[in-house]
Amino acid sequence: MPTLYTRTGGSREGSGFPRTRWSLVARVLEPGSRAGSRTRDDALTELVSSYWRPVYRTLRVRYRRAREEAEDLTQAYFLSLIEDRTLERFVADPRAGRFRSLLRSLLETFVRDADRYARRQKRGGDRPHVPLDPTTVEAIEARIKREPEEDPFDREWRSLVIDQALADLANEARGELAQRRLQVFLAYEVEPAGEERPTYAELARQLGVKPHDVKNDLVATRRRFAELILDRIREETRDEAEARDELRNLFGGAPPR
Repeated sequence: MPTLYTRTGGSREGSGFPRTRWSLVARVLEPGSRAGSRTRDDALTELVSSYWRPVYRTLRVRYRRAREEAEDLTQAYFLSLIEDRTLERFVADPRAGRFRSLLRSLLETFVRDADRYARRQKRGGDRPHVPLDPTTVEAIEARIKREPEEDPFDREWRSLVIDQALADLANEARGELAQRRLQVFLAYEVEPAGEERPTYAELARQLGVKPHDVKNDLVATRRRFAELILDRIREETRDEAEARDELRNLFGGAPPR
């Protein structure tokens, strides 16, 4: 059976998240930046690359848009956030709430005027177009077929957070012990999707260690993975109380561990 940690994105696209969303949004809104400028276009590209997955999935599942149309509307949606100054108002208002909730609620408004925004996108000009990773699109399409239709935005957001935390876990694994712990965690929690998990004894034989070493590795890595999940959530929220509340909303109170 798939585990909570099953990789969902298909690729490692977007694994280089900046440490804060606000720095990214600020670059998009940087005074004096204009459409077509490298600073703004690079930041907009990063914004789309970081957040397109829940938007695309919601367009496909909730709004029943065809794949090609959903891809185009995903591009148009993020462009609308910039051109309509929505992000600018959000950054300026400390009561605006969390970023996930903002993107989800604004998507509902966007869809009502989707045709107008799509025409704006097609006019092109100096508007950047950010390719959506095709491998990740296919992975989302596979999840659409096998998972319930309820809450597609939050389901994909949760998958995105898990994927990014897994990438963080891999990126920080330095040294022989850290590499072994990562290997144990992936083999036990991530890779058995659709298959039986290996036993502690089986993993111990493969790695040339004792079963209690495997158990200790899993305990340590699960704890660190939970911390990385919370770190990712902190990037999207304004303070610790909001981060903890967001954690409860996404994972029922605690990161998967």
